[in-house]
Amino acid sequence: MSSFLIELFRYSLQPIAPFTWFGIGISTLDVVATLRLCIVLRQIREISLREHVRTQGTKNVEEDSFIKKAATTLLVVYGGEAMTGT
Repeated sequence: MSSFLIELFRYSLQPIAPFTWFGIGISTLDVVATLRLCIVLRQIREISLREHVRTQGTKNVEEDSFIKKAATTLLVVYGGEAMTGT
């Protein structure tokens, strides 16, 4: 059982096809971690917004913006990657 888990982990670290075509070494584990982080960030943002609206009302609440969400996600996901990478 442990050898299966070890091989599964090693396999998940191998670069996957769509990214290797462009010379980028992104693995399945990277993609899964990115999706997980995006889900957690969205949940934290929604909880924070609900708490703010509950305590402060709707004043000082910005409109929902796709660009802001996308930029924040890319900054957190790939900015953190750049800070920890070699």
